[in-house]
Parts: sequence; structure tokens; C-alpha cells
Amino acid sequence: MKQANSKSPTTVILWIVYVFLLAVLMPHTAWAFRAFEPSSGWVITGDFTSADLVSYIAAIAFEASIAVLTHKLAKHIEDTQKEARRKNGLEKVYLRYGNAFFGGLLIATAVSSLANLAHAVQFGSQLAIFTAWGIPEAVYVVAFGGVLPVASLLFARVLSNVNESEGVDDPAVTEAKAANIELRKQLREAEGRAKSAEALQARAESERQQAEARFAAAGDLMAALMADDKRERILAVRRQWPQLTGSAISVMVGASPSYVSEVINAEVING
Repeated sequence: MKQANSKSPTTVILWIVYVFLLAVLMPHTAWAFRAFEPSSGWVITGDFTSADLVSYIAAIAFEASIAVLTHKLAKHIEDTQKEARRKNGLEKVYLRYGNAFFGGLLIATAVSSLANLAHAVQFGSQLAIFTAWGIPEAVYVVAFGGVLPVASLLFARVLSNVNESEGVDDPAVTEAKAANIELRKQLREAEGRAKSAEALQARAESERQQAEARFAAAGDLMAALMADDKRERILAVRRQWPQLTGSAISVMVGASPSYVSEVINAEVING
């Protein structure tokens, strides 16, 4: 999903055009409200009176409400798009447009439409193309007056569609993202297995080296125990098992205890 605050250039351009459209409608709406204000009022500056000020405030309120309600409606459609996928037909329409945002937008648009239609009727003049082709005056009065607020309502629908479509990921993109996540997962698992294999190999190598060292030491000991020189045999046993007594050593090497003591004492002195 795209982030809600991430707007495409198309959406920005549509909003700019929409705001300009409302700005065009506002003076006509203000003119209509001015017709219901007192003809006189306290003068603010020049010919601009308090009645004119009230009329413009009312027009700004209505046209601004159209913009705000359009934004709210578009946001509502965007927020409910997941739920709308699970509904069909009228349920989907009601979910999107059965709310206060759309109701308020219809009312504000109706007021603006009547105001602009009244302005077009009041100040409209014959155009050559309509006179020459015999097109009724009501057609261009509606086309150039009352239809403008309706166009703003259509903009609301277009903007809602844009927000809705921007919120939905392309299925191909979604599938590619899922495949990418799965590949990354498999890669991490493969790297983990490779590291485990390297650790096992290093451990096996260490154990092999230790075994070779033990075998080498055992071979040296056996060679020393099998030596013809009794003195060498005595010293080999003494180095291998220093806790043994002289009597035990004499039994193992086949020498007298006195000779064993003599060899060990000499080794200690020369040591």
C-alpha cells in the first residue's frame, strides 16, 4: 500500500484544478447571497459594504465546504477500500457514499449550482453560435452556469477514484514483492546452513588434530617403554605418570627400586 501522505503528481494537479474551479464559482455564489442581504449597510471601503462582506463569507464557507467534504469523502473511500472489496453492488456504493460527507457535499453543491445558474440567467447574453443554430437559451445558461458546481462534484468522484487506485497495489508488483521476500528468506537459510557446515568442519578438523596429537604422544610413550635402556624407560614412565611411586615404576620397567630412585634423583638434580 502506498502511504496516505504520498500523493502522485496527477492527484496534485487535479487538486489545483479543483481549487481554481471553486475559486471561479465563489464570486457567483457570493452574488446570489448578496441578493438576500439588505441593499444598504455600513461602508467598509468604497462601494464594498457589510452586506458584500457577509455575502463573500457565506460564499467562501460553501465553496470551502465543497473542497473539505471532497477531501473527506476521498479519504473515506481510501480507508474503506479493503472492506469494499468484500462487498458487491449496492453494498459497495452505500459503504462509499452512504455517509455525511457525501450528503453534505450534495447539499453544498446544490446551493452552489442554484447560485451559479441564477447568475447565468441574470447576466447571460445571446451567443451567435446558439442563435444561428437555434439552440434554446436554457441550454447554454445551464452549460455555462449551473453545470459548473456539478463539475465540482464530478471532480470529487475523480479524486476519490485516484486515491482508491493509488491505494491498491498492482497484482504483478505484489507477486514480485512476495517472491523477493521468499528468495531473501531462502538466501538467509542457505547462509545459515553454510555457516553451520563451516563450524562443523572446523570442529571436526580440531578433533582430528587433537586425536593425531594423542596418537603421536601414545606412540612416543610406547617407543620409550619398549626401549632397551632401562634408564630411558624409567624417565618415560616418570614423565607420563609423575604420581607413581618408585616401586610401581620398578615393576613396570623391570628394574630394581634402588635403581629407579637413583635415576629419578639424578634427573631431579640435573633438571
